[in-house]
Amino acid sequence: MTARWTIGERALDRSRPAVPQPATLQPGSRGIVDLLFFLGVVALLSLSDFALEFFGLPYNSPGGSIIVKIHPATYLFSVALGLAVIANPNPVGYLASLLLRCMGSTFLLLACILLWIFISRYKGDQPASFLIDAIIVAAIIYMLFADVGERAHLAIARAVHVLMITNCCLAMIEGASGWRLFPFVMSDTEQVWEYRATALLGHPLGGALATGVYAIVLMTVKDVRGLSERWRLPIILLCMATMPFIGSRVSFTVVYMTAAAVLGLRLLRFLRGGAVSLRALVAVLVLLPLVALVIFALYQMGVFDNFINRFINDKGSANSRLRLFELFDGIGLINMLLGYRMASLETQVRLTGLAEGIENSWAGHAVRYGVVITGVLWFGIAAWFVDMLRSAGRGAILPLAYIFLILSTTVGISGKTTMMSVPAVIILALSGRSRNAALSRLPADAGNDVLSRIGRGVALPGSGGVRLS
Repeated sequence: MTARWTIGERALDRSRPAVPQPATLQPGSRGIVDLLFFLGVVALLSLSDFALEFFGLPYNSPGGSIIVKIHPATYLFSVALGLAVIANPNPVGYLASLLLRCMGSTFLLLACILLWIFISRYKGDQPASFLIDAIIVAAIIYMLFADVGERAHLAIARAVHVLMITNCCLAMIEGASGWRLFPFVMSDTEQVWEYRATALLGHPLGGALATGVYAIVLMTVKDVRGLSERWRLPIILLCMATMPFIGSRVSFTVVYMTAAAVLGLRLLRFLRGGAVSLRALVAVLVLLPLVALVIFALYQMGVFDNFINRFINDKGSANSRLRLFELFDGIGLINMLLGYRMASLETQVRLTGLAEGIENSWAGHAVRYGVVITGVLWFGIAAWFVDMLRSAGRGAILPLAYIFLILSTTVGISGKTTMMSVPAVIILALSGRSRNAALSRLPADAGNDVLSRIGRGVALPGSGGVRLS
């Protein structure tokens, strides 16, 4: 008779010989690799482009070597991944295994290499180095997380919590006082009229994206690594309070709509007979009136006037996002396939009246490089998104949808930003599987998100109440 163990809906046949796991999947520490990985995460979340310029590195300024045009975190991640491969007893086998296990990220790397060759060969008037920090590093980050141990994973998650909370506090201080940790400099000109906070994460659009991803993960994922449950609600409220000071309208709307939806689902669950924690009930009853009072006081002081004015008068920002598609009107076949030359594109942008540039990542790729190579890049990005879903499970659906939306309304990854890498670190650190979890046969997303809990179970009459925990 064959003995079988059943876990969930899967059966494990005990009569079959055990398949040896690769050394990279065995529990343990990777030593210097994990240290470099940790330092890379800290650098990525604390050294914005404004900080690098402040410290004397011409990261965004014209001139200088390509060495200083790459973020320090990218160097740390690259060295960590290289050491992980070289230090393995079978480096060739491990590298092949890693590329196969991270197939989406592998496709993304190949797509970026092909695009780099295309730009170098046919687009000599356009830079290709933006691909390193904007896209390539996101694939490297995923590969590093693929074999991270639980201990290092927990340390990275705690660092993410500390840095995100610090960023929120700094953003509120900057927005309320006008003081800045690092000057807001664009095109060698300090934006002294800008009220939006930059804090640790730099440009407000990138800071709002990272803060929004962090808040949505805390709202929707059941088990968040490195965070005690009693701190979840206060940190969510802190992130929501920070959004007006950062100033991104789309991010503000998405985060507050997500909070309203989650609160509505919790209320519906309670009305259907679900129990509610006494601690959560007390927290809501105490914090909500306090938060409302603080918001009202800040409103009366005029703290939110600039943010509200952005909704009333956006200075044509929303219209420019619609008018950018006029760039495709009457486009020739050659330009459609291979993209515009830089001088021609700049002329078209001026004639179309796009004062803020092409505020759509996907349109920016298409008009610069053409639909052929851009399609290859988009396929690689889509494959990377699938990788993220495989690691973080259904809990990553809403954060990834939010990332896609923001990339569709900003320059995003068509320029040199960290708008893929920072959200990737947040999602994978807080909800991604660690190396030990990879040995488990349980699904990675089993009940670990708000979507899987909608409508779960049948409410019995009188089954609701307050749970003393």
